[in-house]
Amino acid sequence: MMTNELAVKFVEVYKDSDLLPANLDERLSFLALLTIELLAITEHGKYQKFLTNLQVSDDIKSIDVEKFDFTDSEQLVVKQAIAHLNDEKINKLLSRFNEIHEAFDLSKLTRFESITLYEQTLKLLQEPKIYELIQSDAKGFDFQLRPDDFSRLIASIVKSNEKLKVYDAMASTGEVSNYLAQLNPHWHFTTESLLQNPYYLVHKFVLAGNDDCVVSQSYSLNSTPFIKASTFDLAFALYEPTAVRKASGSKVKKSKEGGVLSGHYDPKRIDLDIISSQYNDHAILQHLIWSINKTGLAIAFVGRGSLQRIEEAKSRKFLIENNYVDAVIQLPTSLISARTVDLFAIVLRKNKQTDDIVFIDASSYFNRDIKRNRLIREDEIATILAERKNITDICQVITNGQVEKLSLIDEATNESNFSLNVASYISRSKKIVDPTSIDELIDELRLIQENSNQLFDKLMKKFKNNYH
Repeated sequence: MMTNELAVKFVEVYKDSDLLPANLDERLSFLALLTIELLAITEHGKYQKFLTNLQVSDDIKSIDVEKFDFTDSEQLVVKQAIAHLNDEKINKLLSRFNEIHEAFDLSKLTRFESITLYEQTLKLLQEPKIYELIQSDAKGFDFQLRPDDFSRLIASIVKSNEKLKVYDAMASTGEVSNYLAQLNPHWHFTTESLLQNPYYLVHKFVLAGNDDCVVSQSYSLNSTPFIKASTFDLAFALYEPTAVRKASGSKVKKSKEGGVLSGHYDPKRIDLDIISSQYNDHAILQHLIWSINKTGLAIAFVGRGSLQRIEEAKSRKFLIENNYVDAVIQLPTSLISARTVDLFAIVLRKNKQTDDIVFIDASSYFNRDIKRNRLIREDEIATILAERKNITDICQVITNGQVEKLSLIDEATNESNFSLNVASYISRSKKIVDPTSIDELIDELRLIQENSNQLFDKLMKKFKNNYH
């Protein structure tokens, strides 16, 4: 389903209903009403009943929300929908929503697609020149969202029917948590995000079918944490790597997101004496370990640098000597966008029963796409991790002591870099070939041709409409 095209249509509805982009209250009510509209499509039942009541009511403020048996989060959403809009605007919006229903077949809209559609609509509404964008069908607008690949991998590694307490330490715009909630609606989620209004995150959790969430507009590396120690069964963070080194003096310790830490930190949470003053990666890892309970698991998605940079050798030594590192998984490049940035999943545990680390090379586990690569066979990755057996060119199980010895950088002093780079431990016995095969190139060219044909068809339609 072309959710980006639908997002443009919903923003047109916003404009045509005389709602102002700069009015945050109106935007909140519109997005809450959109949430209910999408839920009515994917779930029907009580959501449709509520919308029908809105349509026939002479006074929306008088509607008794309690009688619809909504959950706490759902009640919050429906109250927001009617809080900042009058009867006239509500009716206008609902009428325009019905027009979209008639123009598009939304009967097969999935929860996953509804989250994507909501986020794309939100991104457009947050653009300064929103109406200029939709006038041109938002051509060239970046609708790129966090993909669901990371959520699927986490779900495969952590298969559980129990009600887990889950923590997203860097929720950003929330998609990783929202997609994971859609796969596991029975889990309890706590998220921290500096970038997104917490109410918008709640909307997306409700769309995912999850009513058990706590959201905070905060930064996980603040000196005073939002969460409590040893709370969660699962914690994770998608920390996108950057090639730019942060400039800092020798006395500076990290502070804002992507910046430097400052202030007092309990060394049981983050030990400033062993982390680099130029990178946040290991501060995040230590924070995740601090957040999970004694049987908990943490997964961090990071770049190659944190696995091998000399400046972070002490941080890796801390992880290895405390036996926290369960596995390091090399993922395919370009999972988030077309940028060729390497990403790795570091799996951390507090209750490891072995003193070894599973290194997995899953860099070839992807399907090619025009904009990015898509992770595949995530269940196979989880199985390889669980079985902890050597597989030529794919998996190598290395003891903590071997990691230290194989990473020696100075034999005279016995100094080790404690490298966690997968390539350091998995030798390629087969001949290394260009991963871009002729078949893959043909597939990519075919996709480009299909997109070009679609754009050409749209262009010809516009020409016909303009000259007839």
